[in-house]
Amino acid sequence: MIEHHKIPITKIVSAACRNFMGFSGLHNFEFKDGINSIIGGNASGKSSLITLIKQALTPETSIIYNGQRHPNNTSEQSLLELKFIAANKPHFLRRVISGDNTTDLHLYIGEDDETEFLRDGGVLTYLTKLKPVSVLENFRNSQDSFYASRSNNRAIDNLISSFPNEMTETLNKILPLTNSKISKLVKSGTDVMVEYKNGKIVCPSMLSSGDSRTVFVLVKVLYLLENIEENNLSTVILIDEIGAGLDRSSLSGLNEAIKMISSQHNCQFMITSRFANGRVNPIHINRSRIPRYYHIEMSGNNNSIHHSYYQNPPYTKQVNWNWKP
Repeated sequence: MIEHHKIPITKIVSAACRNFMGFSGLHNFEFKDGINSIIGGNASGKSSLITLIKQALTPETSIIYNGQRHPNNTSEQSLLELKFIAANKPHFLRRVISGDNTTDLHLYIGEDDETEFLRDGGVLTYLTKLKPVSVLENFRNSQDSFYASRSNNRAIDNLISSFPNEMTETLNKILPLTNSKISKLVKSGTDVMVEYKNGKIVCPSMLSSGDSRTVFVLVKVLYLLENIEENNLSTVILIDEIGAGLDRSSLSGLNEAIKMISSQHNCQFMITSRFANGRVNPIHINRSRIPRYYHIEMSGNNNSIHHSYYQNPPYTKQVNWNWKP
């Protein structure tokens, strides 16, 4: 941990972008407390939205992602806007990216007459004071690697056996919410066994693929929450492709378990998925949504200055955002 990270982010309110990664044109996304399910097909922009949040909040001026920054592979600038809550204050952040670097940064902190404005270097300094959001990236790859080695070294046995007692108790409370056949984890000497709902007891490596993947996801999330609470980190968690290898029934049960976790720990989740059924607060990112508080003006010249007005509460005053093409 970096010592100057002192301010946790408690909620992402909304995110918007223009011409960034998978998003061509203007897109806006609004988030709720608890779980937000980011739904879309392959290459629809699910991972782009996760990257958008990370890129907006980075205290670095260079890009943090691999691949194409502009969806149409042009030299036009990209615009990122993020509204979030930290230290019980609303924050509105605006970042313009040209090439591989940030060229303009605006940050409004607070509201009404108490609003504080920072720009460029002042914004970068402030961003270093924010505790980072937690990210589980390449989640599908980590699952695939885990299960590729499972038959050889009983990786899931070792994983569950390393649980602290408190985490085992927490897992046993949320397992009944899932649609798996698992009832609970039970200790047998120094080992941890799995008890099915029919009373049968087996070692974790004997679980079916779906049940073991459900346990794997919950364990990853619980370890992450433990780290957040121990280090007082931001309570926003970004997870990409959490449902890899799970059917719809398992996904539905897993969502209920994470919903309970979110409520108990007061965390906000952004979880990507290709399936909408049974998902909590689905956000379909393959649809372009232009919010009512945006108004764009352009002169006849395509290289003219763009004006974007943000008038949505709590930002009651009209603010002009001028950025060069």
